[in-house]
Amino acid sequence: MSIDVYIPTPFRRATNNKDRVSVEARDVKSMLDELEGRFSALKGLVRNEAGEIHHHVNLYVNSEAIESLQGLQTSLKDGDEVSIIPALAGAASLAGLDSAADSSSMILTPEEYARIRAQAIAEYPGECCGVVMDKPGERLLLACRNIQDELHAKDPERHPRDSRTAYYIDPKDLIAMGRREAQGFRVLTIYHSHIDAGAYFSATDKHNALVNGEPAYPEATYVVLSVRDRQVDDAGAFRWDTTHRDFLPVEWKKPESDHTA
Repeated sequence: MSIDVYIPTPFRRATNNKDRVSVEARDVKSMLDELEGRFSALKGLVRNEAGEIHHHVNLYVNSEAIESLQGLQTSLKDGDEVSIIPALAGAASLAGLDSAADSSSMILTPEEYARIRAQAIAEYPGECCGVVMDKPGERLLLACRNIQDELHAKDPERHPRDSRTAYYIDPKDLIAMGRREAQGFRVLTIYHSHIDAGAYFSATDKHNALVNGEPAYPEATYVVLSVRDRQVDDAGAFRWDTTHRDFLPVEWKKPESDHTA
């Protein structure tokens, strides 16, 4: 039986840049065994040494999470589609480009920034999150759902933080991002807010932006908004620096909409 497996952007360096791979497998476990046997660099990306799915990776069979099915023993049939989706998440610590830049490289347009500000204020006191994607001639802002409160309520030991100090993008939104990537879009900007805290890139933000020590989206800019008392009082932008191997601040001239909201 032929199973179509979607490979997300952060893992494609392990599959020779293939975004889809066909495998013969009877269940999810044997599918992963087949994938790792064919692409040895995938070992450690999806599962740990004990063979368990990493907590920051989600697997879907025909858009349904395997956790709601039979996990690794979920049966597969000919024509099924399996999506491997790494999480986009981060947390605050507990203690614009120049206006002359062209639209293809601009971190956020004034309209995008205004929409993100409005989202950050509306979702206060929880962290907001989302992405901006683009392809030649088109930009798309995807405001995502932060499911951190649901994760915390379901398993507070594994997810000790709530949405006030952390975000976890709904895997359904990540699947939608994957579909857009298949249409030629790339992840340009990843944004989230910090609640009653500064616009900095926290240690947890950095940890969750890396996959086995490498940036999941090395070309993306991360934007962090500081929201205090339902007001956005600052915004910072950060990019991966290959020399320092860290996410460093980049010059950020906030769009004019910063003064109109």
